[in-house]
Amino acid sequence: MTPARADNPLRGILMIMAAVLFIAGQEAVAKLLTSQGMPLSQVIWARYASHMLVMLAVMLPRHGLSCFRSNRPGAQIGRSMLLLADTVLYFWGLTLLSLVEVTAIVFIAPILVVVLSWPLLGEKLDRAKLLAVAVGFIGVLIVVRPGLGGLSWPALLIVGAAVCIALFNIATRRMKDTDPASVTMLYTAAVGTVAASLWVPFDWMPPTADQWLLMGLIGVLGGIGHGLLVVAHQDAPASTVAPFMYVQILWAVGLGWLVFGTWPDFPTLLGAAVIVAGGIYLLTRERRKAAR
Repeated sequence: MTPARADNPLRGILMIMAAVLFIAGQEAVAKLLTSQGMPLSQVIWARYASHMLVMLAVMLPRHGLSCFRSNRPGAQIGRSMLLLADTVLYFWGLTLLSLVEVTAIVFIAPILVVVLSWPLLGEKLDRAKLLAVAVGFIGVLIVVRPGLGGLSWPALLIVGAAVCIALFNIATRRMKDTDPASVTMLYTAAVGTVAASLWVPFDWMPPTADQWLLMGLIGVLGGIGHGLLVVAHQDAPASTVAPFMYVQILWAVGLGWLVFGTWPDFPTLLGAAVIVAGGIYLLTRERRKAAR
């Protein structure tokens, strides 16, 4: 067991906000590659293989083979498989639904994290955390304006992805005092790479030079994002950082404008303001608690 690490909620909040920025970038690149006809298996493999290369380049010189030594390897593999399942379901959903629909559905994940953190982590839920989640979710609904036609089977893929990412975040928090962050991050990359490598040869499409660059970029963005996510959950309770996952919608708006040339309308800006308001409320509350 690693020594118990003291919580730092403010740093955890900043880390989760940075994490979802990189994750939003990863999703934009995935959408771009699949829109160019690249098979889903190849996009997923690129996400993990390039992530693995980055992790090895960073971790091996500093930690050697010790970065592969886990006190609970079974738990690390299980946690990593949750992220792999989330990636498969989410990227699959991206090929069948619009980015707006996917965003609307996947943001049930923060609510699941807050609700499940009580029975699975024993974290205390208070009205402020629940209110922050509710306000953030209302903001997301304003942004995406989901219809009333019910859930299609592609939408159920994203529901499954949301469940997986919620359980992944909770598992990450539970691993806080089990292994160093370096071990947790390397397992995340290694398990996904091995699993995706078994699948990709059957669908391989020769990439262009630009696509090779994007395949490398998707892993770098995902690796940095999930590395920051690990640090965030080591610094703060899952129910504290969960509401700040909603900030991803703001990053998605910005990337949509930069990459795809789409600009948000008034409801999008209004919803973004509501999301920010909920986050600022919880951030202010956590700062007051830290001061006391």
